[in-house]
Amino acid sequence: MHLSQVLLSNARLKYAARFLKPPGFFKRAEMREKPHRKTGPFENPVKRFVRLREKARMFSQLPAPRHVPVPKPIEQTLLKPLEYVPKVPPEALERRLEFLLGDKAKQQQLHAKMREGLTPYLAELFMWQRQMRDLRKIYRAQYFQKLNEVTEEERLRQYNVFIKESKDKYMKREEIRRSIYEEKKRKAILRDTISIEKKVTQSLELGRLSSKKIKNIYWLNKLQSAINYGEDDSKVEIKDINVPKLATELGHPVEDPKKMRHKIMDGNLLFRDILKESFELMPEDAYRFEALEEETYKPEEIAKITYGVLTDEEKLELLDKKITILNEKIDEDSKLHGKSKNNLYIQLRDHMEAAKLAYMEKNSESQK
Repeated sequence: MHLSQVLLSNARLKYAARFLKPPGFFKRAEMREKPHRKTGPFENPVKRFVRLREKARMFSQLPAPRHVPVPKPIEQTLLKPLEYVPKVPPEALERRLEFLLGDKAKQQQLHAKMREGLTPYLAELFMWQRQMRDLRKIYRAQYFQKLNEVTEEERLRQYNVFIKESKDKYMKREEIRRSIYEEKKRKAILRDTISIEKKVTQSLELGRLSSKKIKNIYWLNKLQSAINYGEDDSKVEIKDINVPKLATELGHPVEDPKKMRHKIMDGNLLFRDILKESFELMPEDAYRFEALEEETYKPEEIAKITYGVLTDEEKLELLDKKITILNEKIDEDSKLHGKSKNNLYIQLRDHMEAAKLAYMEKNSESQK
């Protein structure tokens, strides 16, 4: 950094110090001066200059903000293909190169056409220059073709490496994800196993406790049956004697305090009685029309109306289908929950099988 830049930055710092906040209460107390005398438009210009210079000096001592270098991210770019590659066949280039490097090129120089104003030397020179230009073009075209071939091989190699690295990264991520899933699965299985073992242990302990209680009860019953209590001839009738009962027997009915649910209120209860009467059902609250009596059928009549059209074979077929559906539902519940979730399905199936069996026995007896 040049000296002029350093001086300019210091000048900028001093100028920026003017816009800092003015001295506060304690700073003015340190100055031992009244606020309106120390700062403002009528302050002492010498003291103002000294104050600003001191502030600029302190401000200039502040270090510059820390600059943390952040490296640019490395972007992996593949090799780009060549933009211009001569499309001349390599065989044509070889034939032309063989011609230019052979004796036929000399014969072409000697047989160059003579034009007006040309000497034999110039005619041969121009032909030689043309041959040199063709030679440079051939070498350049061969170089670009070879470079394109090498570039394509390198691009293919880079592409294969990129695909391989991508697959490896993907497999690593999948392996990490799989390990996380396995760990979660293991923890879930362990948690479920612990909860199941806890419930099993609790049920076993409850079973032991209940068996112990039953044994104690049997022992106490046996002990009580073995004891012979002495019978007392003087029988005393013990009753539940309370004040309300005695008062009613003596002719002074008193309400039982246990049955008292209303609040004891004083004063005029007119509005309370009106409020109670407003909740009572009046004649105008009744239905305007009488409800029609609907015809209710018994289950036997409903079944006769529904299945009366079917023949006996169709009824048996329908019954078999319903039994099959119930069996599938019971099997599905047993696979999911270890047993049938609802016993209603089992009862329905048993009733249907019993009805089918009774019908088959009745038919067999009638045929005999």
